Amino acid sequence: MKSATIFLTLLLFSSCKKDIAPGTPGCIKNEINANKNDASWEVGSVNEYRFQGQIVYTFEPDGTIIADGSTTIRDASCNIICTIGGFGGPSVNECNGVDFYANAVLKRNIWKKR
Repeated sequence: MKSATIFLTLLLFSSCKKDIAPGTPGCIKNEINANKNDASWEVGSVNEYRFQGQIVYTFEPDGTIIADGSTTIRDASCNIICTIGGFGGPSVNECNGVDFYANAVLKRNIWKKR
């Protein structure tokens, strides 16, 4: 009975806290940690994709702060690969000569603003 109580307590607390996904590159973690408590940070979520043979990270806008924000796409070393969306809307999804969302495969969510 005691182990079931401990398990349920751990489950409750772990589900209430949204951490950065394990295995995320340090520079991506650092950028999230440096900004996540800033209510005016225009990033609403960070997702991991496979795109053109590499893992990339999208810093997607928080729609409650900015309606026409762009998505910045970075590689695992935090180099900016491209920026898509924004004022031009969904029609501006070209990254490295191709439509990002038509060619990228979503792997997982790294972080999401609460």
